[in-house]
Amino acid sequence: MPSYAIIGASRGIGLEYVRQLAARTDSIELAVVRNAANSTHLHAVIKDLKNVHVLEADVTDYKTLENAAEAASKITGGKLDYLIHTAAYVNMATFWKGFDQFASMDELDSSFRAAFETNALGGIHSVTAFLPLLRAGSAKKIVLLEPGNADPKTVRAYGLAGMAAHHVTKASSLMVMTKWAVMLQDEGFVVVALNPGIVDTTGTIGEHGDPAAHAALSKAVEGFVQRGIPAVLQTPQQSVSAQLKVVDSLKPSDNGLFLDASTGKEYAI
Repeated sequence: MPSYAIIGASRGIGLEYVRQLAARTDSIELAVVRNAANSTHLHAVIKDLKNVHVLEADVTDYKTLENAAEAASKITGGKLDYLIHTAAYVNMATFWKGFDQFASMDELDSSFRAAFETNALGGIHSVTAFLPLLRAGSAKKIVLLEPGNADPKTVRAYGLAGMAAHHVTKASSLMVMTKWAVMLQDEGFVVVALNPGIVDTTGTIGEHGDPAAHAALSKAVEGFVQRGIPAVLQTPQQSVSAQLKVVDSLKPSDNGLFLDASTGKEYAI
């Protein structure tokens, strides 16, 4: 019975991973969220499901992840096959800003620090906490979600000066994946980064979605297309369906690669 830990499962892509994986009734899903009581979208999805277990942890608080891993061990018999890290920091008030668009350097610093804690340190914390279970598992697969614009070549090619905090800290996360891949390669692990594409997760912001965030994202995608940048806005269902095809087919030679969900191949602009 394969087991999956989805880090950041309360909404968006992580929530959709839980929904699609839970349909595999011969598997165990560990949905890791910051606040179980407030994860209303998750509870609606997993109602009456017996193979999904909700665990509380914050990727910026390592002790909570250790506690979650301990609880997971009791559920899975001390092992874990897949860890899928979807947690990311998104503050729509500052998300689109470039270096010169913050109100002050204090605002910039605060935004970058918060993003780095979740986007970079989060991937170190979650893998470290669950690593003993992953070592005992048979699959030994670790997937960290990364946007294509974590790659400097993409930023240069498309002239993306905005989204500074997100891009800089996600580029750091890409290096986190690479370090894990090198560290664990001799143990039979496959550690990859996976680009989900542009995904509209605004429907699960708050209890009823965020129309303003949806409008901003749609406008941004339209702007990309007008500038000749390939951009397709996907639903979480579409993206995760493509992602799972990649996850299911991971092989040893993929270790350390930045893969694209839309092609199943190494990410390239």
